[in-house]
Parts: sequence; C-alpha cells; structure tokens
Amino acid sequence: MNRHTSPQLDGIVAELRADRDLKVEAQRLKHLFAANAEALLHGDLHSGSIMVTDSETRMIDPEFAFYGPMAFDVGMLLANFWMAFFSQRGHEQKEKRDAMRGYLLDVTVETWSVFRTEFAHLWRTERTGMLYQKSLFEDQGDRLGAEQALDHVLHSIWDDLLGFAGIEIHRRILGLAHNADFETIADEDLRATCEAKALKFGRQIAVNRRQIHSIDEVNKLAALIERENRF
Repeated sequence: MNRHTSPQLDGIVAELRADRDLKVEAQRLKHLFAANAEALLHGDLHSGSIMVTDSETRMIDPEFAFYGPMAFDVGMLLANFWMAFFSQRGHEQKEKRDAMRGYLLDVTVETWSVFRTEFAHLWRTERTGMLYQKSLFEDQGDRLGAEQALDHVLHSIWDDLLGFAGIEIHRRILGLAHNADFETIADEDLRATCEAKALKFGRQIAVNRRQIHSIDEVNKLAALIERENRF
C-alpha cells in the first residue's frame, strides 16, 4: 500500500493531495500513458535495469514492457538519476559527495543528448511508417520540412518526459514501490529532508514542464532546491 516517511512528510503529503494543478497534470499524464501507444517500451527503466560493459549495453527485467508514449522510458530513467542526486545528502559525511552530485547531473545531460542524437539519426534514416512520410518531405526536396517536424516531435517528447519524471519521483517516494537511494538513509529526519526536496522538484517539473526548455534549466532547478536548508 502507499506509504511515506511519517510524520515528517505528513504536511507535504497533505499539500500535494490538495494541489489542483498537480492532480490535473498527473491525470493528463496518466491519460497519455494509457492511450498513446507510440512505441514498445521497457516500462521500468532505471539504472538497476541496465547492464554495461566497455563494449555493450543490455537491458534486463522486461516484465513491465508495454506499448506506450515514447517519452516514458527516458523520463523514468532521468527520474532515477534525479532521485539519486537528491539522496546524496543522506549518505555523505562533510559534503564529500559533491563530485557524485555533479556526476549524476552530468549523466542526465548526456542521457538526453544521446537520446536526441540517436532519435534524430533514426528519424533521418529509418522513418518508414505512416507518419511524417518522406514522400511528403524529402522526396519533394523539402528536407527542411522534415527537420521542422523532427523538432516538433522532440519538443513533444521533452515536455512529456519531464511530466513522467516528476510523477515517477512522487510515486517512488509516496507510493508502493520505494526508491532504495532514499530508503537506505537510516536517519528518518534526514531521509525526509532529502525526499521533500525531491518531491518539490518533481512537482515543479511536472506542473511547469511547458516552461522548461533545456536539461540545463532542469538541473539548475535541482541544484537550487538541493541547496535549500529547509523544506
């Protein structure tokens, strides 16, 4: 069943439950999750589902795979990195995790950059379906039109992934399946402080995602919230 660090987060949980804007955005994202079967997705993509060597990358635990919105998996993965970022304060001694915090934010930048680059490559070389056909663009000498359409699609994915990431952060702190980065913080007051900052961040990127235009903006927001002394 749903649970949270109590009583430390009781007030914040009450505020979130009464947050009209957040509830509306969460339901819009739930609708998108249920109705937009754009791609075959892993469904539970986080760092524990990715096995990496110097030469290859493999995904494991595909039991939640489904057809859904293209932004879902990358949003889930970025949420995992941001939760790890906000948890660092609960695991450090004398600010010795500054390098790890910087590394985690750098990973989010690289993840989104690689996704954009690979998506654009596949758009230009493997776009053979019924949407945005090359017969409407490149075959008529309108490569610029194809690039304009690509920009539109990537912008839509960006908006959606921020929403999914924000709600995923809330789900992993307030729902049934909690995040180990927070759960392993023994001091409940310190854990609640880290979780509260992550909840604030998640709410901001979910509700205000259409006003956020770059990964750098998101990470500046994360760093600002993480440095706050109180929640």
